[in-house]
Amino acid sequence: MIKSVRDEKLKRLEIFIGKWEIELIHPMFQSKVFGQTNFDWLENEKFMIQRTTMKEPDFPSSTIIYDYDSNTNSYVQHYFDSRGVTRLYQMNFQLDIWKLWRDTSDFSQLDFSQRFIGHINKFEDIIQVPWEKSDDGLSWEYDFTLIYSKVN
Repeated sequence: MIKSVRDEKLKRLEIFIGKWEIELIHPMFQSKVFGQTNFDWLENEKFMIQRTTMKEPDFPSSTIIYDYDSNTNSYVQHYFDSRGVTRLYQMNFQLDIWKLWRDTSDFSQLDFSQRFIGHINKFEDIIQVPWEKSDDGLSWEYDFTLIYSKVN
């Protein structure tokens, strides 16, 4: 059986599979916020699912489904959280760089744009993700940082 480009691109996400601890650094909080996330395959490795729970009630739990769109040559992230927020992000993943962005309205109104460029260490067990936001799509400011540490 010949593998499709989509299957090959999804297979590259395999480094995420497993349980990760999350450390969130937010300028509005004096101390770090912790949580955990699990990445797993869904529907015979045709999608990847991520489920996140934070220990601070001010931060929502979320479920994310990852897919690859061969028409745009980019990954797509479908985001759903415990506040009822639904968003659609574009994503790129190459070598040790994980990029995510949202700059158009989708299921919800676009009140602000978001993006990150995450860096994966050489052991593929720590990912540093500084989030940025923009009200006008031109001027970007720091929002918060997520640090993922792989448990298994």
